[in-house]
Amino acid sequence: MTRFASPVSALIICVNEADMIGPCLESIDFCAEIIIVDSGSTDGTVECVESYIARGYPITLLHNDWPGFPRQRQFALDHANQPWCLSIDPDERVDDRLRQSIVAITQAAGGKASGWYMRRRDWLKGYGYAHRWVLHNRLLRLFRREGASMDLTARVHESVHVPGETDTIEEGLLLHRREISVEEDLARANTYSSLKAVTLVERGKKPGLVRLVLSPFGNFLKFYLAKRYFLCGRHGFVYSMSVMIYSFATEAKLYEASQQNDQA
Repeated sequence: MTRFASPVSALIICVNEADMIGPCLESIDFCAEIIIVDSGSTDGTVECVESYIARGYPITLLHNDWPGFPRQRQFALDHANQPWCLSIDPDERVDDRLRQSIVAITQAAGGKASGWYMRRRDWLKGYGYAHRWVLHNRLLRLFRREGASMDLTARVHESVHVPGETDTIEEGLLLHRREISVEEDLARANTYSSLKAVTLVERGKKPGLVRLVLSPFGNFLKFYLAKRYFLCGRHGFVYSMSVMIYSFATEAKLYEASQQNDQA
């Protein structure tokens, strides 16, 4: 497989990812273009990226002050030139089978799908990558550049709008590896739930007692039982509980924001 030959622009947004971004770049060396948007790293991320540029990687390194997740990704998309785009984070890697699938899709003539979902396999601290029988989350990460745009109404968990049909890549996984403690996970859940609640308020979403009570527990059951994280033992239980906490925090903050608006 020829390096840097597939008509794909990889889109990476980052800040302080010196310990993560190298393996990510090495896993996407099939891409003809790699757009990296840094928002002010101080840990050696820029120097790490520059070392890959010196090794011949087709990287365009840009700086943009942090405007939020979707706008930063849109900034990267606006600088892409290849017909296909791959949205990937610094703590993710494309495994060999997914690599082959992406190359086949993007180099094939024709094809109806404008966007492709891929399955992401998460790393659980103390366990490793989730059990192979876990039903991994599907994320729309590969898409045709023409007509694509980020959903700028979201403040977190950015999503892309693509014209036309979408499909799922059946072979290969996107590997998500980041060692984070329970404390760090809870802090992230607190931050992300605040952003999600603001997004819901801006979209006119109203809180509901039933959703406040049932949504967190429902999300726990979805991940622990339906997605089979119970196969990962206590690590899967902790992971599913963190999803439940994030869900509860989002709904509680939405309820709190609605009360404040009513009193204003």
